[in-house]
Amino acid sequence: MIPLLAEQASAGWKAIGGIALLTLVAGGFLLFASVMTCRLVVPDRVKKVATGMNLLLLLLPLLAVPVFAVLFLFVLEGRIYERLCHAALVLALWLYAARYWWFLIAYYMYLSLKTAYNAIFIIIFLVAVAIGLTPLDNYAETVHSALGVASILPGIVLLLFFYVAAFFTTCANKNKMHSDLWRF
Repeated sequence: MIPLLAEQASAGWKAIGGIALLTLVAGGFLLFASVMTCRLVVPDRVKKVATGMNLLLLLLPLLAVPVFAVLFLFVLEGRIYERLCHAALVLALWLYAARYWWFLIAYYMYLSLKTAYNAIFIIIFLVAVAIGLTPLDNYAETVHSALGVASILPGIVLLLFFYVAAFFTTCANKNKMHSDLWRF
């Protein structure tokens, strides 16, 4: 009986470590990419597409809130907190993958081949994790069972990092004076 509990506790801590690592790495890379590219100018050839995609990425979470609210209140019954945590994390993972794709489109001419391959690898990894966590039962087994009530934190932290990174990128493109503060 006791070894079974120790294995469950060990698996729980491994899941917590994996979730924390995913949150910190994805959020850290996005913040780093935003700070490093904030002084770059989007080329004219892709400016229209990049601007539209950036606006869509910034507004999508705000548009998702009423949709999720209607779904959670009227369609999906039970496990509301678990569904809310699940929605926040999966939405954040899809947003991160789309944001890295935006970086590839917007700053393609500034990227080295190694950086572009790294960004593509990160996109594939984030999409794979998002697809793996999309079924609610998979999310419940991995994230919610390990974190319990705190399972909302990875989604909130990732969304917070997303908007901070978007702030750096958007402000720098509108006001070049701001980007001078972040030159290393």
